[in-house]
Amino acid sequence: MEKYLSLFAGVFLAGLTSIYAQTLSGNLNGHEYIDLGLPSGTKWATMNVGADSNNILGGYFAWGEVTTKAEYGKDVQTYNKDASALLAASIINEDGYLTPEYDAATKNWGDGWRTPKKKDFDELIENCEWEWDKEKVGYYVKGKNGNSIFLPAAGNYFGNSLKEAGYGRYWCASVDESNTFRSWCLCFHSISKYMSNGSYGRYFGRPIRPVTD
Repeated sequence: MEKYLSLFAGVFLAGLTSIYAQTLSGNLNGHEYIDLGLPSGTKWATMNVGADSNNILGGYFAWGEVTTKAEYGKDVQTYNKDASALLAASIINEDGYLTPEYDAATKNWGDGWRTPKKKDFDELIENCEWEWDKEKVGYYVKGKNGNSIFLPAAGNYFGNSLKEAGYGRYWCASVDESNTFRSWCLCFHSISKYMSNGSYGRYFGRPIRPVTD
């Protein structure tokens, strides 16, 4: 998988390292974040979980799992479970968010980091300017204070194959309250961005962009 990701990065996202010439706001547990001037004060990481200078896409995680894997299928323990079952297993809390033990951002980056909730992505959509970069294949997300982050359109994994290359699919920590068998994700491509519980199951491997409060 690592070889494939490197190839994908080279073909679709050439030159992406230049995006990190940004105004950094701080560092938590060795991971940098940027203050976008959002009303909540939430800060966004500069990279996805598992990303580095050689692999800007990062890792792909099924919802509620904290490690990547070679193949993504319906064997995940969060698949086809509603909120009551997830709560009983301590996978989510009473507010419908992933608990730290099942949050890939917290488990991989340490305390203080977490997977964004739906309301965090809603805030990002409502309060920032989104500019698509067709060469780097993703969005610059610029806050009202002038600071920005970059979200690569990293697609998602099913089985052992990358699907929807050139589309953004980022997991949220939030269960959909109207259909608790599903979880929210941020979806985007060159002409739109939106929140969706989609037709995709929790077994799809997707990137995670951590936030800190």
